[in-house]
Order: sequence, then C-alpha cells, then structure tokens
Amino acid sequence: MPDFASKGVRYGSPMATRDAALRGTVADLALPELLHLLADTKQSGMLELTGPNPGVVAMQKGEVTLALSAMGPTLQQVFIGSGLTTSETWDEVVAAADRGGNLADALIDTGMNEDRTRAVLYDHTVGAVFELMLPSDDEFAFLAGEKHPIGDRFTFTVDEVLEDAAQRVEAWKVIAESIPSTSVQMRLAHDLPRAKIVISADEWHVLSRVDGRATIADIIRELGMSAFAVCAVLHRLLKAGAVEQVRD
Repeated sequence: MPDFASKGVRYGSPMATRDAALRGTVADLALPELLHLLADTKQSGMLELTGPNPGVVAMQKGEVTLALSAMGPTLQQVFIGSGLTTSETWDEVVAAADRGGNLADALIDTGMNEDRTRAVLYDHTVGAVFELMLPSDDEFAFLAGEKHPIGDRFTFTVDEVLEDAAQRVEAWKVIAESIPSTSVQMRLAHDLPRAKIVISADEWHVLSRVDGRATIADIIRELGMSAFAVCAVLHRLLKAGAVEQVRD
C-alpha cells in the first residue's frame, strides 16, 4: 500500500521504473494545459510530478478526485485538523482502505457529513493545485489506470479547480509582499490600532495558534489547512494590526 496516510504525495514506485502514457516537464507543458488535455480526453489515472515541488493529481474520466502537494498538509492532517475525524478513527479508515476499500467511502461510513467532506477535499485539492502551479522545472508522468486510495466518490471539474487555483495565484502575489515565507513566526500585537477588531471563526482558528514561537509552517501542519488559507488569514490579521511578525 502506498504511503498515502503520512506523506500522501508519492504513490507506488518511482516514475522511472513505470510505463507512463504521457511524460514531460511543466516548463514545456504547464499544469493548466496538461490538466485540460487529460480532461478533454476523459483520462483516468495518476499525474505525478517530481522535482523541487512534487505532487500528484488523481483523475477519473477527465475529472479531478484529489490533488496533493509536498508543500501542503497530508490527508491525515487535513481531516484531523479540520475536526472532521480523530486520529483513532483515521487509523480505522486507513485499515479499511488496506482491506480493499477506499478512503472516501470509509470516511462517510464513520458518520462523517458528506457535504462537509466534499468541501474539505475540494479546498485541499484547489490548494494543492495552486501550489503545483507555482513556477518550477518539475517532471511529470501520467500513469493511466492508477488510482489513489481516496477513490472516486467525489470528483471536481478541471475548469472549476483551475479557476479557483488561479484566483489564489493572484491573491498570493499580494500576500507574499508581507508574508514571504512559511518559516515566518507571528505573535499577537501588543496594542490594537483601533478600539475593536472583528475576528471570524476561521480567523480565530488560526489566531489561537499564534504564540510567537510557532512558524506558519507549524500552524499549517497542526490545522491541516493549506499554506494559502493560513497565510491569507494571517495577512488579513496583519493588515488589521492584530498580529505582527517576530523579528530577530
């Protein structure tokens, strides 16, 4: 069984030892064009990227079932960090997948809300595609017929995933001006610039982990949220004056 429970990026043996229906580099064929090609031809299989920014995109009949990036959290961190399941239940779900099932069905069988599960998977997939769209010289190989243990209970169109990922790319250009790296540490501001700042539930989820010691990468791993989601919240809080960057 592939190591999807921990890393969730590598799937099976290295690409070099396996036959690929399509192979190249994202410098020659950018990820959006590549995904559109797979969608237009209704392909099912695994798109693997290796290099500085490795990841996978699982496809079923031209639609995306899951994307994972080495830069983002694992599936385990996503589902536990979102509060959808516990570590004990996750172990049971993985065991069920080991016996020949798939993760998505096993998660729903535990009583997890289906709409919420779909939303969490979609957000994670968009976040991973956004990360995989960042400029790189990664090599890719499409392995027709390969399946990720998540299964195909949930599918997303390439157009909707790429549209939302592209919006994040544009937003990231602004965020990166104040948060250049996930190695940055944040702390609560000593004084607020105004009498009151309204904090949403999602923002509080992130703000409660800001302690002046944890890096943004630490918060991402703990919450199972994408780098974009966490940095977007911290960017808003930074502009509002609620947090500040720890400087040497």
